[in-house]
Amino acid sequence: MHVVIIIILILAILLVIFTLQNSIEISINVFFWEIANAPLVLVLLCCIFLGYIIAAFYFYPRILKIKKGYKQVIESNNKLKEVHGKNQEKSKVTGFEEEEEETNPEGIELDSDNNENSFFED
Repeated sequence: MHVVIIIILILAILLVIFTLQNSIEISINVFFWEIANAPLVLVLLCCIFLGYIIAAFYFYPRILKIKKGYKQVIESNNKLKEVHGKNQEKSKVTGFEEEEEETNPEGIELDSDNNENSFFED
């Protein structure tokens, strides 16, 4: 909690410094309009805010699509967990458990190295 307050105070101090350094007045010409004597800091902050709003509208559909896909993955994961749990319960009830064969990472069983018919003979 205290860290958040300190960060907010630092940002407020930086905003005051930014305002004092950019306090000159400018005139803005947009097509047929002219805005005279507008503070530079106000123009800059409005442009930053407008850019944030445009970016939010641009990325909002993508964010919704990603959230929808994430929810679908979570639902399918939960369904698979339920199916896996039912299969485990069924194997416990019937007493049938699948035996797992020991294999190497490629899935090929390895023989012992004590074969007399080796390629390299001593």
